[in-house]
Amino acid sequence: MRTLETATALLDSGQTEEGIRLLHDLVLSGDDQTQFGAASVYQQYGFLDDAQEMYETLLKRYPNDSELILQLSGLLIDKNEESQAIQYLQRIHSLDENYLSAQVMLADLYQLEGLDEVAENKLLGALKISPHQPILIFALGELYLSIGEAGKAVDCFIEVKENKELADQNVHLKLAEALSLSGNFEASIQEYELGLKKEKTLDGLFGLAVTAMQIHKHRKAIKALEALKMMDPGYSTLYSVLAEAYEHEGQLDKAMEAIEAGLVQDEYNERMYESAGILATKLHDKDKAAEYFKKCLEQNSENMNALTHLAELNVQKEDYDAVIDLLSSVESDDPTLIWFLATAYNQTDDLKKAAGLYRRCCTAFSNNPEFLQEYGEFLRETGEQQEGLILLEKASQLSPENQDLASFVERIRQDEQG
Repeated sequence: MRTLETATALLDSGQTEEGIRLLHDLVLSGDDQTQFGAASVYQQYGFLDDAQEMYETLLKRYPNDSELILQLSGLLIDKNEESQAIQYLQRIHSLDENYLSAQVMLADLYQLEGLDEVAENKLLGALKISPHQPILIFALGELYLSIGEAGKAVDCFIEVKENKELADQNVHLKLAEALSLSGNFEASIQEYELGLKKEKTLDGLFGLAVTAMQIHKHRKAIKALEALKMMDPGYSTLYSVLAEAYEHEGQLDKAMEAIEAGLVQDEYNERMYESAGILATKLHDKDKAAEYFKKCLEQNSENMNALTHLAELNVQKEDYDAVIDLLSSVESDDPTLIWFLATAYNQTDDLKKAAGLYRRCCTAFSNNPEFLQEYGEFLRETGEQQEGLILLEKASQLSPENQDLASFVERIRQDEQG
């Protein structure tokens, strides 16, 4: 028997041409109900133009059929024809049984077009007609949540969170998100846990973890993120948070594993390369750290944090040529980078360039004993003994525990007096 079920079975089995041919025949010979069903099948399998043509044909016969209008509007939204969908939805009368559904759809559409106030007014207007209607209050909460009015969203979701009419919605997770955004982290965690008992969602687990991090419940965050990773390893934003949680727990090896697993999923993530470099530094693996900072700079050559870390590693390794290669062409007023480059030129005997760079950053480090000692020694070596001594004396005062420096300054004083 040639029916809609047969056409659907053909489409499901990959016999697309035969299925479409049968649908076409059914449209030509069938009654209105068959044609509506055919339009739904067209829509389900992505033949949106055919479905639209069928719905519009039926609407000419039944211009006030709100069910048809909702179906056609949903299809137009799928086709990114929001303006036309709005025109159709506005035809549904306030006394129609589908009026509230139409208002929710209209609010979503107006919000998509950036008309948040219009969307809010649509929902508030519908609530005047049907006060305490759960679907409208829930939709209003979602709107407030999406536009950053978390407090209003909290009020809406609390009002409907136990309503049985919204059993198909996970209101607890929405309320948890709103509570977290409003800074009520403890209550948010409670709602996340209730919502996740109902349904473990990826965003729910991530939201719980991020909220737990806000109040330093790192183990709870780790548990949620490890569960999320098991469900979907491709959820790449989890890895940076997981690494941070492990680091707070003092588990640097686990933190590094998390970041490296994240880079497998997202090999172009500049921030994760930077984090990997910092973790490798803390693990005293300077070579690995340098490689990660280089990869970070390959993604974004203007990442000053990665540049600074890499330059510092090269200074520590006394690879001054590498420092010069890295920084000599960089236009930056960052005093730390200028100091690194001054040190490199000093150590490679390009004293004129070193002198200019030391002068450029000396104000920024006027109370840094390490800089003052280095610059003071440089000045004395380049013939400015008195200026150098002043800096060395100040460095000694700022770091009285440095007995070698104190002895050095004392010897200089004795030599000058002698």
